[in-house]
Amino acid sequence: MNILNYIKKLKKEDRVIFFLVFTTIGNILIAIMKFILSLTLPSLWFFINALFMIILSFARFFSIKDYNKIKLIKNKDEIKKIGYTNYLNNGILLIILGIMYFFVNVYIYYKGTNTTMHEYLTYLTALVAFWSISSALYGMIKYKRDKNPILKAVKLTNFANSLTSIMLTQIVLLDTYANTKVYNSNLMNGLTGIGISLIIIIIGLYMIIGINKYER
Repeated sequence: MNILNYIKKLKKEDRVIFFLVFTTIGNILIAIMKFILSLTLPSLWFFINALFMIILSFARFFSIKDYNKIKLIKNKDEIKKIGYTNYLNNGILLIILGIMYFFVNVYIYYKGTNTTMHEYLTYLTALVAFWSISSALYGMIKYKRDKNPILKAVKLTNFANSLTSIMLTQIVLLDTYANTKVYNSNLMNGLTGIGISLIIIIIGLYMIIGINKYER
């Protein structure tokens, strides 16, 4: 009850950051689990997804750190500088990751994946992806009017991360259950992944271009 009362007393933005700390820890634990699975299966795509998740989790950690930093600063210009710098850095990061992800999926298109696993692990992967996209969409919808650049950066990077989880789920489901004589899983996975990589790049460009809008 004391924790619930503490959360209720927090400001809206502080409440978002409070939950972000726990979700960031959860994402790091999930990434570690995917690293382990990538070695035991073995699966290159679990490794890639875990790598993306851990990078974006650390990006979120630095966003939380910057948010806590500006709470101690009274100079509005300095607060804006830290916020916009964080927003810009996250946008650049998404563009770099999106380009990397593009070439990974071009490789999938030509070489395939072959990530077959036990059905229980398949269901677990789908559950993690569902939780990831649901929490990302919830944050974007619930706090869509929040103009804090740091929180907006976190919401967009969360959404980009959830897209890669969906891609991993498609790869696992198709490789495990699809009839290769009926479905060209390499084609479907490759094209879906390329589409997702382009979305991530567009999000990064939107963040960089949008800085002028927030400045006004």
